[in-house]
Amino acid sequence: MSFVNPTYLWSFLGLLLPIAIHLWNKSEGRTIKVGSIRLLKESQTSKSSWLQFREFFLLILRLLLVSLICLILAAPVSISKRSNLEVAYAVEPSLLKLKSFRTLVDSINDDNEVYLLAEDFPAYTEEETELNFEKKHFENPQYWQLAQQFSKLHSDSLVIFTKGRLTGIKGKRPEISQKVNWILIDSTKSTNEIIEVTSFKDSLELLQFEITQNLGKFSKQRIAAKDSTKFHFPANTLRTELDTIHVQFYDDLELKNQVEYLKVSFTALGKYLKRPFVFSEFNQDNLDEHSFDNHGVLVWLSEKELPKFSNRRLIFRPNIYAEKLIKKTQKPGVYQLTDTLHRKNILEYHLAENLLQLLELHPKIASEIAEIDTRNFDRELLAPNFKIDSKNSYLAKFDWVPWLWLAFLVVFIIERIVSKLREQ
Repeated sequence: MSFVNPTYLWSFLGLLLPIAIHLWNKSEGRTIKVGSIRLLKESQTSKSSWLQFREFFLLILRLLLVSLICLILAAPVSISKRSNLEVAYAVEPSLLKLKSFRTLVDSINDDNEVYLLAEDFPAYTEEETELNFEKKHFENPQYWQLAQQFSKLHSDSLVIFTKGRLTGIKGKRPEISQKVNWILIDSTKSTNEIIEVTSFKDSLELLQFEITQNLGKFSKQRIAAKDSTKFHFPANTLRTELDTIHVQFYDDLELKNQVEYLKVSFTALGKYLKRPFVFSEFNQDNLDEHSFDNHGVLVWLSEKELPKFSNRRLIFRPNIYAEKLIKKTQKPGVYQLTDTLHRKNILEYHLAENLLQLLELHPKIASEIAEIDTRNFDRELLAPNFKIDSKNSYLAKFDWVPWLWLAFLVVFIIERIVSKLREQ
């Protein structure tokens, strides 16, 4: 056993305090002169012996309480060396919805350790017929992020059953010490689904996502509103109404041509999107807290504090180190214009295309695609890099502190009961 904070072992000197109090209470009392002590000696019975034992027992309990506090502060842990498993299995939870595959996993689980490919790698049990995980927790696991935690499984080699979804590959390819055999369960199927319907005055724009031979692509189709009955719209289809886009300007810096450049860029963008833009401007004379409409985009060309505005905002904050003309900030819906606009940077950085992100025309598309995207990643590209420093054993640590707190609570309750009986 070792201690996380061995310095606190000096606190065991506190055991001297209960002992000192006990000895102090045993000191001689006042001398009282009486005529005879014959009757007092005869009254000594076994009851007085029991009282002495209870005093000694109460002292032991208080010493034990102080000792437990000292141990809790020192934080004892037990460290033991254990051997790795030869092989462990991990299963992407969504695969367990397939009855045929679940039968295979049940047979593997008879003689081997099987875990779920999810955060903290919970153990798989056959009795768990229905998964109680939140959808985001298991439907689209992040493979490479989970691969960095494979050491928690303490196995020399791993077999991973997975769908290998494209949405699960993000960031830099990790390096791990385990040998991993990725087994792809290919459930890719052709998909052509309408994921968003945009309503105009007399027409509809259908945004479709199509998967063919593991390739995904978007397509748009414009139809008359009266022809919508000829199409099947899934229940989860996003429906938006984007007819006119409002852009509001507030400019007290009065930098030359900034508002004009932005208006021209928004207008060009509107022609591409086939949506008209409506512009409005505010100045210091007509500015108050109710001036701004919380719809559309607010362009804030000012050093004043940004007003409360629930939609997208473009603020002018020059930054010579910025790599983009329009940069998204950490605040949701807030974008930063990093330089004064002129003809050169408008053309070089494609201002109109940069302004497109402010509109957020399809804010919920990513979550919709994640649910219907069944494309697989190539097995060779899915596997992390193997790092040759595999260890056949690992150190297992057991923390005694929670159990010490439990013991402290039990002893404290007993001490209070004995102390109450003593008073009676």
